[in-house]
Amino acid sequence: MNNQSLFLSVLNRGKAKQVLSEIRILGLTGGVVMLGEGTVSNKFLEILGLEETQKEIIFLPIESRFEDAIHEMMLESFNIQRKRHGIAFSIPISRFGHLSNLSENERFDPQCFDYQCIFVVVNEGQGREVMRHVRQIGEVGGTIIHGRGAGVPAETFFPMIIEPQKDIVMLLVKSESVKPIKECLITEMDLDKPSKGIIFVLPVSRITGSYQA
Repeated sequence: MNNQSLFLSVLNRGKAKQVLSEIRILGLTGGVVMLGEGTVSNKFLEILGLEETQKEIIFLPIESRFEDAIHEMMLESFNIQRKRHGIAFSIPISRFGHLSNLSENERFDPQCFDYQCIFVVVNEGQGREVMRHVRQIGEVGGTIIHGRGAGVPAETFFPMIIEPQKDIVMLLVKSESVKPIKECLITEMDLDKPSKGIIFVLPVSRITGSYQA
């Protein structure tokens, strides 16, 4: 079975359609485009109320053999390496299922990756609060996606009742920053308490864009 990856790209509003059209040339179809807000830490923009910009986020499952071609296309066709042109990254997903069927040397060790993506799911309106706490420990920005949760019965094993409106904060950080960010958000956002939110981390196999600067 071919290894699988999840390709993600955060772009300025209106760019996702162009990117998906180029990706179709590689024979890839499908994918989801979601709307979100990009955040920056520029103090002058914050004073003016312009610290958030509208974004489109592409989620596209691919075979890992296409990973390099897609990232090169993002560089050549969309100049994603330029500041404020967006970012693209890949998350390996083929080894996350059925861990009991995998030998130890087949499992991903997150510490082998230079970057990881932190996802924080909180109640509507709390995404900006998450970003305030993250900035206090040195991270400069992230992407807030507005979503809808699906309700679950109170008697289920899952300890969180999902409310209709959610903020999903996506943070792309260096691996050494994961632990302090998680500890900060769990404490400040009470994520260890029922119905407060969820935080999880996935490794990033490749990153292309201005974040590398």
